[in-house]
Amino acid sequence: MKSQIVIIALILFSFTGMAQKMNQVKVDDRVKGEVLFGQINLEGLNGELCSSWFKPEFKDYKIDAGILSELKKKDLSELKIILVLGTWCHDSHQQVPRMIKLLKELKFPMPKLKMYAMDTYKKAPGIDIKKIDVKLVPTLIVYKGDKELGRIIESPKESIEADLLEILK
Repeated sequence: MKSQIVIIALILFSFTGMAQKMNQVKVDDRVKGEVLFGQINLEGLNGELCSSWFKPEFKDYKIDAGILSELKKKDLSELKIILVLGTWCHDSHQQVPRMIKLLKELKFPMPKLKMYAMDTYKKAPGIDIKKIDVKLVPTLIVYKGDKELGRIIESPKESIEADLLEILK
């Protein structure tokens, strides 16, 4: 009985060790500071490392009501989104809070949003950056099933909401 408990404990421990850790922090020698690294979530963006830029931009961004109304008519239930960002990057500091605010306003199902933070070497555990062809951050990629519908790279052409509406047409 005692050996069975030990075996079960070892199995459980090995499974938790294999799971991708969320909101990992690492020191990036290029920026000489800490960055989020790998898969992240809203808790990471609202945490101590990012809150100084994430919270004010999220609060202050004004979404175009007309475009928001058009977006709300779209069926988002079959979409999934990958957002690759750098917590060291000025464009990510500006655009990521805006993207998140828009998705929240649209009541986008947040489990279908996967976010990954790259270091300055363009590495992020848990995702193959080269395979999804991300060169600049932030990059928001919209999928329907396995088909890519479009992406917003670095900064939107018009606005996040206008660019997203164009992707969904």
